[in-house]
Amino acid sequence: MTLIIAADVQDHLILAGDHCAVLSRGSNATEHVIIRNYQKVYSWKYGAIAGSGDVVLMVVFLRLFLLHERQNARVDVLQIASEAKAARIRAGSPPGECVGNIFFTLPASDGFQMHGVYIGEHRIRLETVDPISTCFSIQEQRSPDRTACNAFNGRLRPALFFSDTRAFHTHHLDLLRRFFECQSAMDDRVTCSFDVMFLDKRTGIGRFWTAPDGMRRRVSLGGELESAGEGPVSAPTRLHRGERQT
Repeated sequence: MTLIIAADVQDHLILAGDHCAVLSRGSNATEHVIIRNYQKVYSWKYGAIAGSGDVVLMVVFLRLFLLHERQNARVDVLQIASEAKAARIRAGSPPGECVGNIFFTLPASDGFQMHGVYIGEHRIRLETVDPISTCFSIQEQRSPDRTACNAFNGRLRPALFFSDTRAFHTHHLDLLRRFFECQSAMDDRVTCSFDVMFLDKRTGIGRFWTAPDGMRRRVSLGGELESAGEGPVSAPTRLHRGERQT
């Protein structure tokens, strides 16, 4: 249904997502539409963001994050996620459908970090992707083989291993391409095409790619997220792993 890969390669962050989405014809509908050109990875004020599950939940979360940031010196991601879920429920979405995974980058005192907030039916959890590690977000019954995941993570390399940035990008694009192709061959709800953003942890400068090149026009939330991509990077933010019940 969705495959998102979030990785920290020590000096860069990588956020990639395939193009498959399953859309419901209404909050309580049993009929679904599958599209295979849906964009999941976006740039925003603080680098990259991607979401799975209830995609509107990601938009609400993002807007609440920016609102809290303007009003408070400290941003409580667990509280923001809880408010986003409550807002979706008030809008008429069943609590069991207001669920999803949101991955996003933020500046910290020692460079940018990749975070994941997991919004479930009764629980919300915040985690940080550690250096030289990868998080694979996909439905449990469709999860990639652990051996394949370990092999992928074992081939991650910092940019200093390569002669230039182009070689760094090429290595990881090939690695991602093979992984998405392999998973797509086993799961008809994962596409072999994908979007990916590479983000320099020191500067916050990112590079966006779509593979394969020349892919047809994609369905996206670009208009909804456009305002969130504006503005300068503010003071470093330190987030801690945590969990909260809803």
